[in-house]
Amino acid sequence: MSVLNFECKTCHQDFDADVGKVTFDENEERPNFEKAIICKNCGKRTLDNIYLTEIGQTQLTQIFLAH
Repeated sequence: MSVLNFECKTCHQDFDADVGKVTFDENEERPNFEKAIICKNCGKRTLDNIYLTEIGQTQLTQIFLAH
């Protein structure tokens, strides 16, 4: 289980989402998440509908370095 902090581009609220297992593909610029990202106000979000907050960036870096 991996929990990351995001900001929804629609409602502009910060939220934590359990994204499950995170994988990194050398050929892609974005990480891959096992579970959907769900904003408590707007529902299911795609990577184009959210921002990774500063906290989320730190969390994702820690996951990347642990692999």
